[in-house]
Amino acid sequence: MLCKTFLVALSVTLGAVLAAPFPSDFQSDVTGMEETVKDAAVFARRLIKNTGVGTLVSVMNEKYQGGSLEGYPFGSMDYFSEDCEHHGRPLMLLSRLQINVQNARTDNRLALAVRRLPGPGERGNPMTDPRVTMMGHLAPLGKQHHEMAVQCFTAKHPDARWWLPESGFHDFEWYTFEIDSIYYIGGFGGIHYIGWIPVDTYYAADDSVVAATAGKKDCHMRERKQPSEKLTLQW
Repeated sequence: MLCKTFLVALSVTLGAVLAAPFPSDFQSDVTGMEETVKDAAVFARRLIKNTGVGTLVSVMNEKYQGGSLEGYPFGSMDYFSEDCEHHGRPLMLLSRLQINVQNARTDNRLALAVRRLPGPGERGNPMTDPRVTMMGHLAPLGKQHHEMAVQCFTAKHPDARWWLPESGFHDFEWYTFEIDSIYYIGGFGGIHYIGWIPVDTYYAADDSVVAATAGKKDCHMRERKQPSEKLTLQW
């Protein structure tokens, strides 16, 4: 009797989950069970283009708490925008005083975690909403690109004009997040794509790619060489 009750409850629960509508801005021409790595690349690009808020994660150095936290991950939420000159690449405005930037000076291996934010009237569910984690490093943006960065970043975050370097906040500087690897979770496995996205596939992705590869399985993952030495952020 208990087994029968459990099976009925499980059936109802799974039915409710599978019947739940997916976010309209993450639909593709293929069914959930047919989602490919190229579809996931498009969805990840949309997250970076539309979200603008993520958690930047770095590796703690020995300068804090007497060195007892060295090696721990440290994360804090930050603004970013899509780089208007290099679509898909995150553009960031960061204070050199913040812990993530200080950590990057000794170990410039970071991650940027982004999830779909709930829309108006939505509660949001981090288990079913798409999210992406990008591993990479910070690179100072050349001065010749600063004017573009101001226009691009403040279009996404108008309030950021108050702490622009051009407004007198000299501890804030422009960076790009240079992507080395991408891991995407579209929702529950079997319904959505979960796995690695090759960086070149991510940058090549657009809506026409999804339409051209509908129903085609493409899960080839490019092997990436590990850096031979530790990266550090220089400025």
